Amino acid sequence: MNPPLYEDVLQLSLDIVNASEVLNKEKEWNSYQQLKELCEINEKTTNNHPIQWEALADFTPGTEQAIYLYKKALQSSEKLGLNEYSASINLAMAERHYESGNKKLAFTLAHRAGELAESSNDTELRKEISEFLLTTSST
Repeated sequence: MNPPLYEDVLQLSLDIVNASEVLNKEKEWNSYQQLKELCEINEKTTNNHPIQWEALADFTPGTEQAIYLYKKALQSSEKLGLNEYSASINLAMAERHYESGNKKLAFTLAHRAGELAESSNDTELRKEISEFLLTTSST
Protein backbone atom coordinates (compact mmCIF):
# COMPACT_ATOMS: atom_id res chain seq x y z
CA MET A 1 0.00 0.00 0.00
CA ASN A 2 1.35 3.39 -0.97
CA PRO A 3 1.61 6.16 1.62
CA PRO A 4 -0.72 9.16 1.55
CA LEU A 5 0.01 11.61 -1.24
CA TYR A 6 2.26 9.08 -2.98
CA GLU A 7 0.81 9.66 -6.44
CA ASP A 8 0.96 13.46 -6.05
CA VAL A 9 4.54 13.39 -4.78
CA LEU A 10 5.57 10.98 -7.53
CA GLN A 11 4.00 13.10 -10.27
CA LEU A 12 5.53 16.35 -9.01
CA SER A 13 8.92 14.65 -8.65
CA LEU A 14 8.69 13.39 -12.23
CA ASP A 15 7.68 16.87 -13.38
CA ILE A 16 10.76 18.34 -11.68
CA VAL A 17 13.10 15.75 -13.19
CA ASN A 18 11.60 16.01 -16.67
CA ALA A 19 11.73 19.82 -16.63
CA SER A 20 15.33 19.70 -15.45
CA GLU A 21 16.31 17.33 -18.26
CA VAL A 22 15.02 19.72 -20.92
CA LEU A 23 16.38 22.77 -19.05
CA ASN A 24 12.90 24.21 -18.47
CA LYS A 25 13.72 26.14 -15.30
CA GLU A 26 10.26 27.73 -15.09
CA LYS A 27 8.48 24.35 -15.12
CA GLU A 28 11.06 22.91 -12.74
CA TRP A 29 10.59 25.81 -10.31
CA ASN A 30 6.78 25.70 -10.56
CA SER A 31 6.72 21.96 -9.88
CA TYR A 32 9.10 22.39 -6.94
CA GLN A 33 6.83 25.12 -5.53
CA GLN A 34 3.80 22.85 -5.93
CA LEU A 35 5.60 20.08 -4.05
CA LYS A 36 6.56 22.53 -1.31
CA GLU A 37 2.96 23.73 -1.06
CA LEU A 38 1.72 20.14 -0.89
CA CYS A 39 4.07 19.51 2.03
CA GLU A 40 3.02 22.64 3.87
CA ILE A 41 -0.71 22.04 3.37
CA ASN A 42 -0.50 18.48 4.66
CA GLU A 43 2.06 19.01 7.43
CA LYS A 44 -0.46 19.11 10.26
CA THR A 45 -2.89 16.57 8.82
CA THR A 46 -3.14 12.80 8.88
CA ASN A 47 -1.66 12.84 5.36
CA ASN A 48 1.68 14.09 6.69
CA HIS A 49 4.23 11.49 5.67
CA PRO A 50 8.02 11.46 5.35
CA ILE A 51 7.81 10.70 1.62
CA GLN A 52 6.72 14.26 0.84
CA TRP A 53 9.44 15.91 2.94
CA GLU A 54 12.19 13.61 1.70
CA ALA A 55 11.22 14.28 -1.91
CA LEU A 56 11.18 18.03 -1.32
CA ALA A 57 14.58 17.85 0.38
CA ASP A 58 15.99 15.76 -2.47
CA PHE A 59 15.15 18.56 -4.92
CA THR A 60 16.28 21.40 -2.66
CA PRO A 61 19.61 22.79 -3.88
CA GLY A 62 20.87 24.41 -0.66
CA THR A 63 22.40 22.01 1.84
CA GLU A 64 21.15 23.84 4.94
CA GLN A 65 17.58 24.04 3.68
CA ALA A 66 17.68 20.43 2.47
CA ILE A 67 18.92 19.22 5.88
CA TYR A 68 16.11 21.18 7.56
CA LEU A 69 13.59 19.39 5.33
CA TYR A 70 15.22 16.00 5.88
CA LYS A 71 14.86 16.58 9.61
CA LYS A 72 11.13 17.20 9.11
CA ALA A 73 10.97 13.94 7.17
CA LEU A 74 12.88 12.15 9.91
CA GLN A 75 10.54 13.46 12.62
CA SER A 76 7.59 12.20 10.62
CA SER A 77 9.12 8.77 9.98
CA GLU A 78 10.10 8.34 13.63
CA LYS A 79 6.63 9.39 14.78
CA LEU A 80 5.10 6.80 12.43
CA GLY A 81 7.72 4.15 13.27
CA LEU A 82 8.87 3.81 9.66
CA ASN A 83 12.46 2.56 9.99
CA GLU A 84 13.03 2.16 6.25
CA TYR A 85 12.15 5.80 5.68
CA SER A 86 14.33 6.80 8.62
CA ALA A 87 17.22 4.84 7.14
CA SER A 88 16.76 6.42 3.71
CA ILE A 89 16.53 9.91 5.20
CA ASN A 90 19.65 9.40 7.33
CA LEU A 91 21.51 8.24 4.22
CA ALA A 92 20.35 11.29 2.26
CA MET A 93 21.50 13.58 5.08
CA ALA A 94 24.81 11.74 5.19
CA GLU A 95 25.32 12.33 1.48
CA ARG A 96 24.56 16.04 1.84
CA HIS A 97 26.92 16.42 4.79
CA TYR A 98 29.64 14.50 3.00
CA GLU A 99 29.31 16.73 -0.07
CA SER A 100 29.60 19.82 2.12
CA GLY A 101 32.75 18.51 3.78
CA ASN A 102 31.36 17.33 7.11
CA LYS A 103 32.64 13.80 6.73
CA LYS A 104 32.50 12.82 10.39
CA LEU A 105 28.79 13.64 10.68
CA ALA A 106 28.18 12.00 7.31
CA PHE A 107 29.72 8.76 8.53
CA THR A 108 27.71 8.89 11.78
CA LEU A 109 24.44 9.41 9.88
CA ALA A 110 25.25 6.65 7.40
CA HIS A 111 26.07 4.28 10.24
CA ARG A 112 22.71 5.14 11.85
CA ALA A 113 21.02 4.50 8.50
CA GLY A 114 22.66 1.08 8.40
CA GLU A 115 21.39 0.22 11.87
CA LEU A 116 17.86 1.25 10.93
CA ALA A 117 17.98 -0.71 7.68
CA GLU A 118 19.21 -3.96 9.27
CA SER A 119 15.69 -5.31 9.71
CA SER A 120 14.54 -4.02 6.34
CA ASN A 121 13.66 -6.14 3.33
CA ASP A 122 14.88 -3.32 1.08
CA THR A 123 18.12 -4.87 -0.13
CA GLU A 124 18.78 -1.96 -2.51
CA LEU A 125 18.71 0.53 0.38
CA ARG A 126 21.01 -1.67 2.48
CA LYS A 127 23.37 -1.95 -0.48
CA GLU A 128 23.42 1.86 -1.00
CA ILE A 129 24.20 2.40 2.68
CA SER A 130 26.99 -0.19 2.64
CA GLU A 131 28.51 1.31 -0.50
CA PHE A 132 28.40 4.79 0.99
CA LEU A 133 30.07 3.60 4.19
CA LEU A 134 32.76 1.73 2.24
CA THR A 135 33.42 4.69 -0.04
CA THR A 136 33.49 7.31 2.68
CA SER A 137 35.44 5.34 5.27
CA SER A 138 38.55 5.47 3.08
CA THR A 139 38.55 9.28 2.83
